[in-house]
Amino acid sequence: MENIRDIERRIATLKERENSLLRLQKMPAAVDELERQAGSLQGDIDNLRSTVAEERARLKAADDKIDAIAAEFKRILMAVSFPGMYEDDYVQIDPRNWNPVIVHDDLKWGFWDTGSGGKKTAFNVCYALALHSAARAMGMPVPSILIIDSPTKNINDGENPELVRALYDEMYKLAAASTGQPVQLLLIDSHLVPPQDEIADFLQQRMAGEPDAPSLIPYYVGP
Repeated sequence: MENIRDIERRIATLKERENSLLRLQKMPAAVDELERQAGSLQGDIDNLRSTVAEERARLKAADDKIDAIAAEFKRILMAVSFPGMYEDDYVQIDPRNWNPVIVHDDLKWGFWDTGSGGKKTAFNVCYALALHSAARAMGMPVPSILIIDSPTKNINDGENPELVRALYDEMYKLAAASTGQPVQLLLIDSHLVPPQDEIADFLQQRMAGEPDAPSLIPYYVGP
């Protein structure tokens, strides 16, 4: 009986060794499969890294375009002597909503902080000019027509002649710029500030009480 038990123990040991060898026999195939999967994953990793690099390059290019628009916006604000804008200030544009803000030391202000309706209108006009001017300079797609309605609304020409003159000069500069992308500028205002330099195809039409251009509302008399 003791010999039988000894033989059975040897049989169990040999069976366990056999099972272990069978498992080891499968390891080379498993290693080959893992190596194949690793190679496939490495390819995916390389592709993702390339995609990330391309996306970072696109984001950098987008940031550069936003910076160019911000710089042009600051230039125009300074050129028209916009109230509250100083040389040391700079412009930030939120890429999520494209709202520009002026940073002055620790303070920030934007459209809603400009005060009067006239300043708000001038702020918007300057921003529209900056967008078109910078986009054209960088060859970006931009509409070929820009309509500006009442750019000097609530701005007294007698009290702010320099601002009105400078604002119109910036609008005429955009219209006269030769960048290969012609733009049609349609200005609607209560009075005309003519260009200081000749602009090709410049037209003006007065529509308030003129005999050859009657009012759209016959009974209305006013500016």
